[in-house]
Amino acid sequence: MDRSAERAREERRALLAAEKRREEAQRAQQREAEEALRARRARIKRKKRRRLLKRLRITAIVLAILLTVVIGVMVYTAIRISESDTNLPNVTLKGIDVGGLTRAETLDKLNAAGWDEDAAEPMRVSLPLGVSFLLDRRAAGAALTADAASAAAYRFGHSQDAYQNLLLYLGSFFNPTDVAQETPLLDEGYIRAETGKAVTAFNERVSGSPEAEVDLEDAVIRSVKGAGELSLNTDAIVDGLCRALLNDERSFRYEQIDGAPTMPDYDALFAELNVEPQNAAFKDDGSFEVIDEVVGCSFDTAAAKAAWEAAGLMQTVEIPLVITEPEVTGDELRALLFRDVLGYQTTVYASSGQNRCNNIELAASKIDGYVLMPGEVFSYNEVVGQRTREAGFLEAGAYASGQVVQEVGGGICQVSSTLYCAMMFANLETVSRQSHQFRVDYLPIAYDATVSWPNPDFKFRNNREYPIRICAYTNADKQLTVEIQGTDVDGSYVELTNETWIVYDSVYTNVQTGWGAQATRHVYDANGNQIATIKEPYSSYNKHPEDIAWPPEYYGTQSVLGEATVIFG
Repeated sequence: MDRSAERAREERRALLAAEKRREEAQRAQQREAEEALRARRARIKRKKRRRLLKRLRITAIVLAILLTVVIGVMVYTAIRISESDTNLPNVTLKGIDVGGLTRAETLDKLNAAGWDEDAAEPMRVSLPLGVSFLLDRRAAGAALTADAASAAAYRFGHSQDAYQNLLLYLGSFFNPTDVAQETPLLDEGYIRAETGKAVTAFNERVSGSPEAEVDLEDAVIRSVKGAGELSLNTDAIVDGLCRALLNDERSFRYEQIDGAPTMPDYDALFAELNVEPQNAAFKDDGSFEVIDEVVGCSFDTAAAKAAWEAAGLMQTVEIPLVITEPEVTGDELRALLFRDVLGYQTTVYASSGQNRCNNIELAASKIDGYVLMPGEVFSYNEVVGQRTREAGFLEAGAYASGQVVQEVGGGICQVSSTLYCAMMFANLETVSRQSHQFRVDYLPIAYDATVSWPNPDFKFRNNREYPIRICAYTNADKQLTVEIQGTDVDGSYVELTNETWIVYDSVYTNVQTGWGAQATRHVYDANGNQIATIKEPYSSYNKHPEDIAWPPEYYGTQSVLGEATVIFG
């Protein structure tokens, strides 16, 4: 049993081993078949590669030959094109077909089309505020003359680069070329220079100050909107011009203004100018100095702002001022002072000696121009001063103890007497006045006023409401004139009369020793109606001793006269 099973196992093993050997043999045969197939394929592939390389070599040789022929043809054609005297096909100049034409033919065709007239047309450039200029398109490089255009048409495809010429030639059959529209070489330096001139003109037009000017004479506030605040961008203008030139445009407008106008501060101006009118007046300190008038001034700030807003750039804006004139001006008040001659008197001293003339003229110069305020008293002795040689006075005739003597200052009573008459005609108030000892020959009786140092003095008061001024002067004819200048407020005037009578000696009652006299003012209003009568201080005059007709018994009773006061005649 066990041996049968053993044999069966051995047979089975043997069968398995034989099967395995068959399978290995089959795989070996399969490998050999596959190896043979790969070898065959490799042989076939090598044959195909050899055939392909052979064909490629033949093709390369053919292509090389063809390329050589083509290159030769191209070189020949390029040379012929470069040396041709005609334009390339399909070349135009601003739509004018010049293809295939010679330069001369091109020039003739352009001239016939009016090419130069068109090229000469400038570009019209407009800037803000009316600034404009003409830009020469030819100088700017944007337009060609007919000759230059024909040359440019010929240069297209006739450069030194023959292959480039060939390409342009071939392309011209498919893409017509307008040579004039090719990007020109603009002369930016010329364009900028011409633009700069226009910008300078603009700057001059907008120059000035934005500040408002107050013109009181024309009664306006004047300002120019935007003055000194506006500018132009030169680079932007040049860029715009270049684009317009390249587009063959014939006009260009630039409207952009840099900067913004500033409105004047009308509120501040109003605060500065607004004032109510005031009349001129005298100071209340009695000096009669004038406080000048104030002219009223005002304006409508709201209307001013609206007018400025409505105005265009660089437009002059005028705002009217409301000027209110005062009723009384300083000049009118000053004109009131010393405008009228209230009274005057002229006397003659032509018969006087040189020293007396000196004294009269010196005394007149001392009172000339003296101003007396209302209520003030004029003192002749205070104004003229003591008559001394140091003061410039000289010796001349004077009265002393009834005799004519030589004294320093003789003759100045003619000045005080002339002043007295002028004062009476001016209707001023006599304060202190004394007549001469003897009658004078240069004035009517009772119209004189004697003076001496320190007494008697001649004084009067300014009883008017305005100041007075004494004007005293002499002339070559030895005439002395004294005027009282002041303000005549009512047109009144004075006429003088005098009354005289004879004075007799108290003992010898039939002997005349002198005269009594009195001056009287008769005051009239502007219509000639007498409104006042003023009697002046009493006057008493002695006859000169040698002129008195004394009886014989009188001479035995005379005593020696003592020292007497010197009265300047």
